[in-house]
Amino acid sequence: MAHLFLAVSTFLALPLSGVQAQTMSDANKQKLAENLAQADANGDKALSRTEFNNLLLLNAQDNIGRAAQVVRFGRQDTAFNQIDADRNGLVTQQELQALAR
Repeated sequence: MAHLFLAVSTFLALPLSGVQAQTMSDANKQKLAENLAQADANGDKALSRTEFNNLLLLNAQDNIGRAAQVVRFGRQDTAFNQIDADRNGLVTQQELQALAR
């Protein structure tokens, strides 16, 4: 879960640089981890489009990264499609880690 968390935090801080994402406050990191656990409704450690959208909404409410901007401009599908490299309808830990590199 820690690797998934780092990758998600890096993504959700986009378009901030990876360095800026890594300097998130501990409180935001904790809240992001809680939001991720809540959004992953079935606990499979992969996010469906609905779960991903829920994560963005939760993070937007908590003012984490650029999630509010993504939601405000309706770019959830674009963000999801950028991450779902194999187009299987799930954002996996491996896809998030690839994004974080």
